[in-house]
Amino acid sequence: MKIRIGHALAALVLIVVAARPAAAAEGDAAVIATLLRFVDALEAGDAKTLEQLVAAGDTAAQERSRRIFVDLAVAQKGLEKAALSKFGEEGKQFRCGFDLIVNVADRKTIASAKVSFDDPGRSARVEKTGELAPMALRRGPDSQWQVVLDPIEYEEDTEYHYGPPPYPQPGMMRVAALAAIKMNRYNAIIQAFKQTQSRIDSGDLPTAAAAQAELMAKLSAADADAVKAKAAVPSGRLKDRP
Repeated sequence: MKIRIGHALAALVLIVVAARPAAAAEGDAAVIATLLRFVDALEAGDAKTLEQLVAAGDTAAQERSRRIFVDLAVAQKGLEKAALSKFGEEGKQFRCGFDLIVNVADRKTIASAKVSFDDPGRSARVEKTGELAPMALRRGPDSQWQVVLDPIEYEEDTEYHYGPPPYPQPGMMRVAALAAIKMNRYNAIIQAFKQTQSRIDSGDLPTAAAAQAELMAKLSAADADAVKAKAAVPSGRLKDRP
């Protein structure tokens, strides 16, 4: 039985998107190479390369979101490797599912995928046969191609922002509170992966079933804490004010 983790990186990365058209044939190879390096880094749990290859936008929130994404990917991959090494076949239930994004068979398809450019040459999309949503890339500050992930790109668009203060507004305070809760939840998930990996490596979790039960308990606790914290945040509507 596979672990069903709503916040697993596979689900997050499957939303890789953005769209822009036009043509620049000589740049196709660089775009494809970047996309494949991203896939390899994800599969290897290579934090440094993922940091280089994932676009973060211009805000502090987007940068924090990129850091969380990388930490989640690396922690989950570390757990997968530990479980496979310790439990063999039974450890496969801890697989991240990153191969759902691109597997060995997909590499040939990606190598011949259609690459379109816009802005001009600042952003690109890779349209793989059989996929509904293209994978988007854009040039970073050093002009190197980076992969665009929607959950990072639109990090600050999930809540309504009130006008600029002279003093903190209820809506802005709510946005800050919810953002902190989300970050705390992700950090708890990262720690759950790391702690479970550590206990597998040390032999404290001698079976795959024991490791899965402990991991799921930690993930459920992270979700429950987030739900409880959200419920305590005022809505910001006038009727909630004293």
